[in-house]
Parts: sequence; structure tokens; C-alpha cells
Amino acid sequence: MKLINSNRITSCKHLLLAYILLFLAPLSHAAVSWETINANIQFLKQEDKLRFYDSNQVLIEGKKCALLVDASGNFAGVERLVNDLKKRLKTPLCYLVATHYHDDHLLGMAVMQHFYPDAKLIVHQQVNDNFSVYQKAFTNQLDNYEKSIELSYQRLANIAKEDQPQWREKLELAKKRLFRWREYQLNAPQIAINKSKTLDLGGFELTLNAHAAHTNGDLTISTNGGSVLIGGDAVDWLPYPGHGELNSWQALLKQYINDSKITLIIPGHGGTLNRAQLKQPLSFLTAITKHVKNNKDQTVEKLMLSFPESVMKPYTEEALNKKSSNLFLQTGLTRAKNTK
Repeated sequence: MKLINSNRITSCKHLLLAYILLFLAPLSHAAVSWETINANIQFLKQEDKLRFYDSNQVLIEGKKCALLVDASGNFAGVERLVNDLKKRLKTPLCYLVATHYHDDHLLGMAVMQHFYPDAKLIVHQQVNDNFSVYQKAFTNQLDNYEKSIELSYQRLANIAKEDQPQWREKLELAKKRLFRWREYQLNAPQIAINKSKTLDLGGFELTLNAHAAHTNGDLTISTNGGSVLIGGDAVDWLPYPGHGELNSWQALLKQYINDSKITLIIPGHGGTLNRAQLKQPLSFLTAITKHVKNNKDQTVEKLMLSFPESVMKPYTEEALNKKSSNLFLQTGLTRAKNTK
């Protein structure tokens, strides 16, 4: 199996995000699709080609209150979501839930907090304890956008003269957008969860549960008598294990697979799943920990080459899955070696 330079891919990811957020965002109105799960739940599914760069969202609405799960890392996209919510919401937006601390789930909450200042931000206790780190990450992201704009202005001279006016216009729009985003702040959470908490949105209850799985501070949501699970990245079909608590994560997936009440699973990335489909991420994570345990002296490079191809085969049938799975495998093996 070919080893991939994770730093190079991470840099490419950031460049792509900056490009989308600053220049193409106004053109991408159809990037998120709204799918009705039931009378109370809307699934906001990220465009398939961006599923590893940005997250899904979930809107839950009862008779008295609404709750939004996660906020995209695409701030322009979150602003469009705000406009959609103004048309769709029938009740006040009372709660904002960040399933974990990764940028594409948490940082966009700054936009939501600006437009819905009365909505309470809910996070895992671990995220709450380290929230100043994520506030700094929000500021850093805006600084990176500013640098991207400056570099793009410097490179205008290298663009064909006939194309320069349209790119200059894009850059001016990007500057205006960044100026607006500087007014947003990622404010501290009002509710931190270290075990579980049940909320009543008005004739519709949901339970938030705290876990150590995809990160050391994950939240999942159970609704409809336990039949619908909103699991964030902890239930992604192709999981990113770079910050994972691998053993407890595997135990959690086994719990979900064996829970006959669960009929629908909404992940942080990609489409909805059933319990049987969780066997693939469980197989992936289990193979990572087992492979490292059985080959303690091998480097990550050698572990990549000797990793069971049968486990990776389902991820090689589509180009974006194949590319991302190689990177995710590398980060997972590194994580397992560092935490064994």
C-alpha cells in the first residue's frame, strides 16, 4: 500500500477550503441537501465531493424549541444556513450542539451565535474545559483567510490580463466577507455534558450522551425512543482515527451494532447508515489496533505496506474514499503506536 504524505494532503485540504470559502462560496448554494428524516428531524447532508472536507448538520424541532447539531467550517455556508433557518424555523432556536471540537463541526458555531445569541451552545465537558484553545483556532482560521487573500493579490500579476478583472472582483468580495466574519466570536458554551442529558423541545425528547471515541470529547444524540442515532464522526463509515480513543471507540460501535432499537444512523460525514454498516468502521479500527499490537517494531511506513488489504477493499471502490482512507489509515496507525 502506497504511503501518502499526510502533511501535503492536510495543506491541500486547507488550500481547498480557503479557495471554496473565499471565492466559490457564493456559487455553491446547492452544496447542502435537506433530507426529511421524520416530522421533527431534518438532515442537512454535505455535498458528496466535499464530504471529507466539511460536515453534515442536523436540525431537530419540537413544538417549543429547535436544536442544531454541528455547524459547517464553511462560514459562508453557515450564513446561508441562517437565511434558510429564518424561512424554515417555526420555533426559537434554543440549542446549538457541537458533537466534538474539530473545526468543521465547532468553528461555524460563531456564525450561529452571532445570529442566534439566545441559543445555548452545548459541548462535551472536555471541549468546555479547553474552549480557549478552540476560540484561538477560530481566530487563527480568519488570519489564514486574510493571508490567502494577500497572497492571491500578489499572484494576480501571474494571471492572464483578460482574467484579472474577474479575479480582482472575487478578491474584493472575499475581503468584504472576511471583514464581516471578523465581527463574529466563538462564545463559551452554556452547557457542558460529561455523562448524559435529556432535553424536551416540546413534545419531542432527545438524549445527549458523552463519549471518548472519535475524540476524547464526543457527543451523540438519541431520539425517537432510541431508534434514531445522531452520532457525529464517531459513526462515520470511513472514520478518521487520528485523534481517536481507539479501544473505547470500538466498544461504542459494538454497542450500537448490537442495539436492536437503532434503525437509522446519521453520521458527521456521508449519508445515513444502518447498524450493519457500522461493521466496516469497526473492522477498520480493530484492524489498526491489532496490526500495531502484532507488529510493534514496524514503522508506520511498513505498517501501511503490510496492512490487510481485505479491510481496505471497501474503501478502494471510489476515488475519494480511496484517497482519504490511505491518509486516515496512516493517522490511525500513528495514533495507535503513540497510545499503545
